[in-house]
Amino acid sequence: MSLPESLERAASELPELADKVRPANGDPHRLLQECAPDEASVLLSWVLDQAPEDAPELVEAWGAAEQGVAVLLGLSDDGLCKAGRKVLRTARHRLRSQGVQVGPTSASAPSQRSVRGADLDRWQAAHVSAPDFRGTRMGYLVDSHPSGGARLFEMRFDEARGLLDFKIYNAGRSKVRGFLKSLTERSGQRLYEVDRDALRALVWRASRAQPQDRPLPTAFVEWRSRLFADDLEKESTPGDRVRAACPAGELAGAREWLVGRLRSGGIGPWPPATAWVGDWMDQGREAVEGLEADAREAAIESWTESVVAALDEATDPVLIARHLDELAWVASENGDLETAGQLLAVSGALGSDEGVRSELTRARVESLFEPYLASLRVIEEPGLEA
Repeated sequence: MSLPESLERAASELPELADKVRPANGDPHRLLQECAPDEASVLLSWVLDQAPEDAPELVEAWGAAEQGVAVLLGLSDDGLCKAGRKVLRTARHRLRSQGVQVGPTSASAPSQRSVRGADLDRWQAAHVSAPDFRGTRMGYLVDSHPSGGARLFEMRFDEARGLLDFKIYNAGRSKVRGFLKSLTERSGQRLYEVDRDALRALVWRASRAQPQDRPLPTAFVEWRSRLFADDLEKESTPGDRVRAACPAGELAGAREWLVGRLRSGGIGPWPPATAWVGDWMDQGREAVEGLEADAREAAIESWTESVVAALDEATDPVLIARHLDELAWVASENGDLETAGQLLAVSGALGSDEGVRSELTRARVESLFEPYLASLRVIEEPGLEA
């Protein structure tokens, strides 16, 4: 069932709200305008309890408006079904990570953040993907176009490699919404709604890492002063915000868990560059050429230690810590606060604990070269003569 269908069902079961629900025609923003705060609370409670599978769409939309934030923070989860309670708690955690004070008095207190979407005539939105194995992400900023419709900024960026792509599209709002939705459906990768300034800070930070041999995209340069000025240096990224909002886990268990995830390819391994990996593979083949048995194994071990040392030298622990913080933010957006805490525990230790840094570097090498190491241990036999 979709949200509009669930809202129609709510109108039937809550007849006192029917004249507020039906005119909105399934639009959560208009619905919030139609309802008084107490009516919105009753409706939200019903959706969370009776249609929890459709509640995230309503909660996400209302979380972008000050009136909706007040409703979300003021609603009790008593009596809600388990799935509905989870949706509400995840929404509150997201608000906390965006700077909203979530507490006993929050329902009557004004929001402490700038509210996206409060002015419904001006549409702004921001979405970002989870980092891939390199740390690369896709970001999307949407703003109303002065002549109508919307302007979409599509950005591919990586804090280690800079801005990889920056494109601008002008289209109707419905087309932009459909485009963002299709990206998720086509790739199977979720796009996360993110605070607009937090995304701009991420992109600004990536632009500062742009290599000299690859100029910044022309479109970015044209819009830099309006969207990505240097005052973003003081703005918190999503990872900064989750670190401030979410407690870190216990380090010993967290490092063991993360090492396992790195070795299995579930996280990272953030290679320095494709050429770096290829160069070391060439050196590995040279190191074992003509060797067999114990001599070959010793050469492989020696080569592996050299790779670990080289990767450690090529690694900025601050950058790896930021990668982990951003992954912690993604985990928190998924409602997985345990994983977020584990990632934060390790990222917090990287700058001061050499043991943690060394263990993670070795696990990254194993992840980067695991199939290759297996191939090095195979001795090619000459073909049989006829």
